[in-house]
Parts: sequence; C-alpha cells; structure tokens
Amino acid sequence: MADEPDAKGAEGAEGVEEPKKKSKMLLFIILGVVIVLLGGGGFFAYTKFLAPKPAEEGAEEIVPEIPQDIVGEMLMLEPFVVNLSDPKGKRYLKLKIGLELETIESLERVDKARAKLRDLVIVMLTSLTFDEVMTPEGKVQIRDELLERFNQATKPDRVKAIYFTEFVVQ
Repeated sequence: MADEPDAKGAEGAEGVEEPKKKSKMLLFIILGVVIVLLGGGGFFAYTKFLAPKPAEEGAEEIVPEIPQDIVGEMLMLEPFVVNLSDPKGKRYLKLKIGLELETIESLERVDKARAKLRDLVIVMLTSLTFDEVMTPEGKVQIRDELLERFNQATKPDRVKAIYFTEFVVQ
C-alpha cells in the first residue's frame, strides 16, 4: 500500500504538470498564429491601399518642361531694421532681401545701385503699419510693390523676383 500512494502521487504530479506544459505550448501557438495573421493583414492593407499604383501601359506621364536656369543671379542686400508707422513707435521690422536678376551683367549694374535700392526699401517700409506687415497678403503686397519700384530704379535691367530671407516684426 505504501507503493500505491507514491504511484498515485507521481501520477497526480504528472497530471498537474502536463496541463501547464500544454497551456504554455498552446499560448505560444496562438501567439504565433496571431502574429502571422497581423503580418498578413498588414501586407494586404499595404498592397491594396497604400502602395503606389503601377502606371498603365501606353499611358505616358506628362512632366512639365522646366527651364534649364531656374534661378538667376542672386544679389543679397544687407539687413534692414526700420521703425514701422505706429503711433507708439515701438514696432520694428527686420528684413533681409534677396534679388534675382537675369544675367551676371545686370547683377553687376544693379550692385552699383545698392544705395538707391536700400533707400527705396527704407522709405516704403517706414510707411507701413504693423497690421499691414503681419498678414500674408500684406507680405505679398510688399513684395509686389518693391519689385515694381526696383524695376523702375534699375531700368534697363530687370529684377525677376524678390525673396524675403528674414522677416521679423517686434
């Protein structure tokens, strides 16, 4: 009889340990299946919804023609710090301007007129108010007005574009 309790105890211990091993093994199998399903679902979603669609045969992609010299010659003016037209006189504008010109020759001629261009900018900017300067429309208007004034001052040379490289209002 002494042998019987040991045999039952051993069988009971084995019976208890076996479900633990099966439950761990079952957990790993389920986890592996879930990972595979998630990976497959992610791949499916990417290929159906996110991947770029291949071009149809015979359909040619229309690419606009870009001129070879996109950017002309650049002339950077020294920074401007001016008082804005404010009743209290406490608003300042710091501005850096880059001018795009067509040729090197026009760059050299316009470079000689720097003092004239700086005067035009200072006179125009000091007549502006804080509200005119802070809106995006105001900045576009300033750029257009300066471009017109620069082109009048630098005739026969032409300023193609004006770029604000720094625009700080305080």
